[in-house]
Amino acid sequence: MGRDPFPWFRFKSRRQEQKEQAEYAAWAFPYGSNQQQAVRLLLGQLFPKESASVAMVNYLTGREAFSNRYDDYDDDYNPLYVTLQALRLCSTVPRRDIPLYMALIAADSRVDEALEYPDAEELRAAAQDLIDMIGPRNFK
Repeated sequence: MGRDPFPWFRFKSRRQEQKEQAEYAAWAFPYGSNQQQAVRLLLGQLFPKESASVAMVNYLTGREAFSNRYDDYDDDYNPLYVTLQALRLCSTVPRRDIPLYMALIAADSRVDEALEYPDAEELRAAAQDLIDMIGPRNFK
């Protein structure tokens, strides 16, 4: 049959939609609502001028790339590079904010059920380390 000529025209029942949302939430925040709240708090501290929903979408976009959620990449997968590229392509992420998102995403990848996230200042320092490692021209 080939490609779907109308990929935007799909019907999902309310139940299917809820199921997919629940599956995504379980992936995005495997430690539940406390983890989601911790991430929201850090996003608010790191990006106080950004709306909470836009900051969360930016964070989740980078997190999907970092974790290779859709198996888009094979053996040469480099989470740092892929996340950088995904956040660059996201029109709502200013380049200067990319290192902060990446620092939070990296910290989140190391969190367990204790939810011991670094504070905002530690994340800013990690973002600066990332800038120093990759080069400041990548974030201007």
